[in-house]
Amino acid sequence: MFVKGISFGFMARNGYYRSPEGRREIENICALGVNWVALIATVMQDTWYSTKMYHDFAFSPSDEELAETVKTFKAHGIKVMLKPMIECHDSIWRGNISFPEKQMMIQGIETDYWGEWFRNYSDCMAHYARFAEDHGIELFCAGCELMGCEPREEHWPGVIERIRSIYHGPVTYNANQYFPGSPFVRKWFSLLDLLGVSFYTGTPRPNPTPDEIAADLRPNVDALAEVARETGIPLFFAECGARSVEKGTEQPWMYSNSGAYDGMAQANYLEGVVKAFTPRPWWHGLMWWKWDEQQKRPHYAQPGGDTGFTIHGKPAAEVMRRWCAEGGDR
Repeated sequence: MFVKGISFGFMARNGYYRSPEGRREIENICALGVNWVALIATVMQDTWYSTKMYHDFAFSPSDEELAETVKTFKAHGIKVMLKPMIECHDSIWRGNISFPEKQMMIQGIETDYWGEWFRNYSDCMAHYARFAEDHGIELFCAGCELMGCEPREEHWPGVIERIRSIYHGPVTYNANQYFPGSPFVRKWFSLLDLLGVSFYTGTPRPNPTPDEIAADLRPNVDALAEVARETGIPLFFAECGARSVEKGTEQPWMYSNSGAYDGMAQANYLEGVVKAFTPRPWWHGLMWWKWDEQQKRPHYAQPGGDTGFTIHGKPAAEVMRRWCAEGGDR
């Protein structure tokens, strides 16, 4: 499995995938030449401290529209990673979901918030695992950037086991950005078939070339090689992106800064990442973040062009097209 893909539908509202706009974007993705797409299903919970998540009639795509979308991608020879993603109505990032340990300050009363959240999360994953099994999904993503939840070693094996009892394809998880020196590898990662990582590491150079970006990323290549060795499974970038904005390679993850349009900064970043990681046998490619913009980002509209993460009509799309056209698994 080697991924040359794109993420599609982050925060897309119910009905988007089967709308004229959504269908147009699906066809545009198919024309790009990618071999994978991360198809996102938004699942909501009310707050970062809620213990129950649910299908939201405004935010969550229906299973029917997901099925239609999967069918279209498959008809074009594109494999699908189904990626259910938790979002919070209070607008707090999912990585902050966390709860206190069980306590008994009042005798006889003990609330297991972690247990409640994981029971409901397991039900959520079971629903989408069934969908993935029924529709021939090639890869299932068991979560994304749940940093507050990842350390719960006692709960995750049960979630993975339940997914595998329903879905018989490979299972991954999208861990957050790796920062050398910070806790990252969890024991339960080794239960996966491959580990997804969000990769948005920047370079301090002004206007770097792809070769310079690749050189600056070399320490991260070595560090992630150690992650692959420690987990015993290959990894890929379940998210990897940069905006087409001036100095966009310095902080590729940054969505809120303003600046002039710079399509080459984005294109050079994609090419530099590919150059840095391609020779490594444990690296299995990337899902570019992202194809479509569903958030309200008025500061992205600049005279020279859109400064967001999207690549359609930008130089980065041609970099992706050339890379995909090379064929093979590298």
